[in-house]
Amino acid sequence: MRRILAIVVTSLLVSTASYAQTVLIPGSLKGLGSMGPVGVKRLCAPLSIGLYEWKIGWVARLLQPSETQAALLRSLADDSARARQVIAAACADAGVRTTIGQLETMERRLQGLTEAVSLIRPGYEQFYASLDGRQRARLEALGPARVGWRW
Repeated sequence: MRRILAIVVTSLLVSTASYAQTVLIPGSLKGLGSMGPVGVKRLCAPLSIGLYEWKIGWVARLLQPSETQAALLRSLADDSARARQVIAAACADAGVRTTIGQLETMERRLQGLTEAVSLIRPGYEQFYASLDGRQRARLEALGPARVGWRW
């Protein structure tokens, strides 16, 4: 009877530790919170990265830019494509197996995001500076103050 009890307790301890390692480790890249709308999956999803052609067209229809503004918007789209490549490289799945590996992956992704922002920001600031008050108001209406903001 003692042997059966020892086997049951050991199996519970092993399975509980395994479950905790795969799901409950704080900062885990594969845990419960990382797959939601604000988790790693969204951060590294191709549709979340950059200005795709349909977004450019949509912004152009919304703002009705002048020729100069349209050229700046196209330049911003080119910068965005380069940023998308940087983020895609930083988000490549390396099959993380250890907590040190998770930290390295997080650091690589943060560096990729920082580089992407530095690629996009100058072009965006130029484009934004070229907009008039009405166009800025329309663009700002899409921003974080809007409920359900996704851009």
